This record gives sequence, structure tokens and C-alpha cells, in this order.
Amino acid sequence: MMHKRKGMTRAFTTTLKASTLFYLLHLVTGPSLAAQTPSRLIDISKTAKMNPAKRHLIICLDGVGFSIIQKMYEKGEFCVFKPPARLIAPFPTLTNPGVIEILGPIGAPEARGYEDYYYDPTSDQMCGGFFARFRRKTFIDGTFRALFDFHPSPITMTLEYAAPPVSPWIDARLTLMKVRDKFERSKASTFIAYIGSTDPLAHVGGEWLLRSFLGVLDKTCEEIIEQSNGQVDISVFSDHGNHFTRYRKVDLVPELKRLGFRLDDGLKDERSVVQPRYGLVGCAVLYSGEAYKQQIAVAAARTAGVDLAAYKQGDIVYLVARSGRARIEHRNGFYWYSADMGDPLRLLPILAELEKRGCIRNDGFIADADLFTATHHHVYPDAVRRLWEGLTNHVVHPASVLVSFEDGYYDGSTLLDILAVLRATHGNLRRGQTEAILMTTKRELPDAVRAGDVWSALSSDK
Repeated sequence: MMHKRKGMTRAFTTTLKASTLFYLLHLVTGPSLAAQTPSRLIDISKTAKMNPAKRHLIICLDGVGFSIIQKMYEKGEFCVFKPPARLIAPFPTLTNPGVIEILGPIGAPEARGYEDYYYDPTSDQMCGGFFARFRRKTFIDGTFRALFDFHPSPITMTLEYAAPPVSPWIDARLTLMKVRDKFERSKASTFIAYIGSTDPLAHVGGEWLLRSFLGVLDKTCEEIIEQSNGQVDISVFSDHGNHFTRYRKVDLVPELKRLGFRLDDGLKDERSVVQPRYGLVGCAVLYSGEAYKQQIAVAAARTAGVDLAAYKQGDIVYLVARSGRARIEHRNGFYWYSADMGDPLRLLPILAELEKRGCIRNDGFIADADLFTATHHHVYPDAVRRLWEGLTNHVVHPASVLVSFEDGYYDGSTLLDILAVLRATHGNLRRGQTEAILMTTKRELPDAVRAGDVWSALSSDK
């Protein structure tokens, strides 16, 4: 054990030195906000006056929740924007499902997995992961990431956890500089940029450091609009929230063992369960044999820190929790929720009110739009649709069982667990980890917007 620890320490030290050198080089070679000369600014203004058609800069911030932006907005920050809207992220509240649903209208393909380290049932092996992130071919090309006009270097993103919380904070600043520079050099009417370092900044830097960077973003947006003579609109969205609290680790293994299952790196036999562990998140994605989904969901639901587990068999999604069991069905834009025991999603009072209003059909199904209106502020926002979609959409191979943890619990990468002190995370079905952000200078927005409706809300032409 001592030799292993020494080896891990040496590896960490080497990585830290490499990442520090990388960031120093990045600082020297990367574009700087201060490097914009007066003549450059004048040229931008002249171009804006000559071209009355407004340009549109769209920035995706990974892992920035609604609550932190709302607090800043109420204090007078981000004042160039209209009031921010809650963006309801899909479940699991992870980057791949979130961005894919948002960018679906402009051609985002399904992801290979819920995260970048994923299980492929066709080859029965784990794919992606740490080293795959170093190459554009395996990390960006052919994925939703290729749709961004600006996407950070895969190497930079991989090293964001090398020296937390300094490395993601530096990278966030540098990335914002590059976004501004690339946008100002571009002639595109709509320019979409991705800033990924805000998520690790929230995870390991906490709310204060994230807020510090967001203050810089606020000032940068003001400057871009001012220097364009108002000929630029800016929109900002995120892929999911991040809930700031103290965290404890979930251990699914004991309850799985109790029922005769074990975690493997492939489905070697009927007792195997595969759990891709990537990042430190508030959910678990499990793969198993078709006949064992229910037992695995039951084992997961019995585990301390687990809120609920869900699996799909036939045309029904089943929910299992310590607080009860329920079923979900979907037919042509209508949903049906039946609490068989207890009420794991706490929806029965809401359904009773919808029934009084005449919003429930005789067969018990409710229109998707009515259900969203009634539940987007709920502790589990828009949960019925999100659970259904989580087990049927967004990824090439949906999970056998999806597990949502209670707030304050996480699971994931053993290496990251050693290197980082977790201050916030996302992944679960609850409000704090679900509510992302959408704000724009273009127009007023509704109070809440689904991820799949972002493009229509912005009415972007790209």
C-alpha cells in the first residue's frame, strides 16, 4: 500500500509540474483581454456601424446553476441581460445529455455514453476516459462538441484538475479571453462558444471562486456590447446546475453483494453489473442483464444516500425508493404517473390539483405541457418526462438502471476522489443540481425553459 501511495504521489507531482508548465505557456501565448489595441476596438465599432444586422454571441458555461446567477442578477450584476430563466436540464444532470438536448435542433448527435467514460454493450467493454480526452479525434470530432465555433483544447480541459482549484480558475480566465478574441476575429453572424472550466471550478473551487469568474464574464459581456455600439447580442446558457454543500460518498457495493451481484468492467455473467465511474457526481449509471434490472434497482434504493432508482421494462419506467414505488408511461406527448406505494416523486398533491382543473384525461394521462407547467418549480423539476427521457434518449446505449442520489452524496472516479475536495456537484434529479441558466440580451424569457426549447427561446438562426 505504501508503494502504491508513493507511486500515486510521484504521478501527481509529475502531472502538476506538466500542467503548471502548460498553463504558463498558455499565459504567454494565449490572447489577452488587455492586448486589444485601441485601433482594434475602433475597427470593431466601424464594422458594427457599417453592418446594422446584429451579431449573436452564444456562450455555454458548463455547470453554472441558476441560483448563483440569480443572486448576482439581484445585486445588479449581468445588468445588460434580461432576467435569467431556469433551464431545466435532462436527467442525469450531466454534460452529455444536457448539451445534446440543447443543441439537438442544430444537429447534435446522440452521445456514446452519459459521460466521456462509458460502457459499450456491443463490445462489452469500457470506452473513452482520461487518455481519450487528449485527442480531438476521440473527444470532439463526431460529437456535439464539434458544433461549437470555439471549443477549448482537449489537453487543457484534461489538466483542469491537475492543481485544483488554481488550474480551473486560470483556465476559465484564459478560455474567456480566447472566446472574445475568436468572436471578434470571426465574421459569423452567430458564434457559439463553450467554456468547460466553470464546472471543475464549481466542483473544487466552490461558490466564491466560481462567482469571481462570473464577475469577469459580466464585465467582458458589457465591454463586447459597448465596443460594438450595441450591434452584438449575447446569450448565455449552461448544461446543468451545481449544488454547493458538504458531500459524502455513496457505496453501492454492499447492497449489490447482498443480492448476489458484483461490479465488473463488463457483463461477464448474469451477476455482473457495470458502473462507469467518471468525475464525482450525484448519480450512478448501471448496466446489467435485462432480467435483473428490478433487483439491482432495489439494491441501489436500499443504499444510504440514494434517493431513487429507475429502470425501464417494456413500455413502462419503474421507480424504486425507500419512500415508495411508482410507474411512468408515455403516449404521444402525454404522460401517466402511478404511485403504487408511497409517492417517490411527491406528485400526488399536484396531480390532484390538475385533476380538479380537468387537465387529466379519463385514462389518467396528462399533457406534457400541463405537467411541465405544474412541476418545473418542484423539488424534482419536470421529473416524469426527465426520467422517461433519461432511459430512452440522449445516448446510444441507455442505462439498465439510473440512480439518483440525495443532495450531499456523490460517487465516481477514485483518482479524482483522492486529488480533489468536492464542494459542489451535479447529476441527481433534484432542483439544485438540475436548474441550469439561460439568459440573453435579445428578449424576455419565460420563467423556466426546457433544455430542448433553448433554441426556440433564443430564436437563433444558426
